[in-house]
Amino acid sequence: MKKNFFSGFGAGILTTALVIGLGVSAFAASRPITVEDNIRVTINGAVFSPKDANGKDVPLFSYNGTTYAPVRAICEAAGLEVEYDSATYTAVLTTADRVAASDPNSGSYIGVDKAKSIALSDAGVNAADAVFLKARLDRDDGRMEYEVEFYSGSKEYDYDIDALTGEIRSRDWELDDFDLYDDDRTQVSVNNVITAEQAKAIAKAKAPSTATVVKCELDEDDGRWVYELELRDGRTEYECDINAVTGVILDWEVDHND
Repeated sequence: MKKNFFSGFGAGILTTALVIGLGVSAFAASRPITVEDNIRVTINGAVFSPKDANGKDVPLFSYNGTTYAPVRAICEAAGLEVEYDSATYTAVLTTADRVAASDPNSGSYIGVDKAKSIALSDAGVNAADAVFLKARLDRDDGRMEYEVEFYSGSKEYDYDIDALTGEIRSRDWELDDFDLYDDDRTQVSVNNVITAEQAKAIAKAKAPSTATVVKCELDEDDGRWVYELELRDGRTEYECDINAVTGVILDWEVDHND
């Protein structure tokens, strides 16, 4: 498939892009360009979909024989810590062993294998049924944690696990197939969706009984209808997306605020 990227969007991609051929390029002229997309990335045999900081898919594309891909998404998935130095326009990549070496407590870390085991146990998934996309050490808000991401069946799981205690700091999962279409592949009408009260009931049934719904919005994106909900229980926040037609929970995230 071909797409037209105008200079603003194209330049934004290129200035933060990793050129898979190890070269870097940018556009100086303001003009539309035609690119080839539908380029896929696999990690450990599973398809990996790069996303930006807001969770939106970032397309890979080829232009003039060079393939461009987002630095942060792919490098983090490969186990690198990524920072950006805006003063020197430099993407700073650090391997996990260097990150750990900077922490005097690194000798007490639970280790990647233990972190993976904790995530699998919490998800109720056998190791033989999981395909890991990411299992790496990272620093978040001054604390070291293991980021563990894996597929099992049609679900993608994502965990942040404290590197010292093994405590699960956040967890979420989502269905790999996010399309809300009927069997004829026609777009679903808003008249066919469940009510907001039904969506709230589904979310509350998943969360602790003391959790309170603080947000419930019906959102349409490219013809797909989803309820976006937020719940709170003390310092713990829950976020979920619910298929507005079937009532199936598509995404579930838990964040334990310290």
